[in-house]
Amino acid sequence: MTRCQFVIVAHLVTAILLVVLLIKGPEALFWSTLGFSGLTGIRIESYVLDRGPLGKPGPKLMWALRPVHRFRHRLLYIAVASAAAASVTVIDATVTGHALTVLFFLGLLHGIFYFWPHTAQFDDASRSVLPKAMHGLL
Repeated sequence: MTRCQFVIVAHLVTAILLVVLLIKGPEALFWSTLGFSGLTGIRIESYVLDRGPLGKPGPKLMWALRPVHRFRHRLLYIAVASAAAASVTVIDATVTGHALTVLFFLGLLHGIFYFWPHTAQFDDASRSVLPKAMHGLL
């Protein structure tokens, strides 16, 4: 599995596990909490070892938003790590719920940030983050 394929699968699995954890709350199965935190650790390790995100800002991304690309990824990794730590340590159900909810909305903004250039600027940015089977839908 290439790094690109891993990142695509990790995005999808993280999103699914995040929704499961949000719906189930403290009663979530052990495997979902363990999978979410384990996958988070692997993704952060991949991010640190490879010194940044897999992709670079698209060529059509406006000059003011180009520096935001790397900052946005760092913010998301901090939020993912915080949510994973809160879900594993079970500090308090409300703290974990808030951390997962913030992560969910940051993830939605992350997705919008990829689909906006794809639809507004026609730069095919979302092709790099979706499996090839879904390219026909774009």
